[in-house]
Amino acid sequence: MPDILDLLQHLALERISSQWSGFLGVLSEELQAQLSESEYRALLVRLGGRFAQSFELPACASLGDLQDAANKVWSQFQWGYTVFSDAGMQLQISHHACPLPAALQVDAELAGGFMEGVYAAWLLAAGSPPELVLTQQPGSGQPMQMSFKLAAQ
Repeated sequence: MPDILDLLQHLALERISSQWSGFLGVLSEELQAQLSESEYRALLVRLGGRFAQSFELPACASLGDLQDAANKVWSQFQWGYTVFSDAGMQLQISHHACPLPAALQVDAELAGGFMEGVYAAWLLAAGSPPELVLTQQPGSGQPMQMSFKLAAQ
């Protein structure tokens, strides 16, 4: 019987357009060969920031509105969905069904750099104080799930 993680990886790869999957795979392999893991992740964070600038969220009156606006963007790209949770002194963000790890053929920790860049830029644009920092949280072991925390350092 196949492992559930293998099944999720397979389903994620099937959702990636065949015209892009081969290219993205070899692009990622080349980036991994040329950059250290921290450099590759930093590049993905910067790319995420650019993505956020290209797909700005509208003004939002509440955390729920911000979550809905982010999910509207993710929905148009079939990039899963996000859940924002107010945890008192920090904001928790969980992103589910993200195809990026499969597309880049890397783990969710590394691919999460892109998502971290996106969410950090969107939160800053929404009025988050600059002294709060968004960080990716240790993996859940799920290849298509990422968690982030916005809090004071």
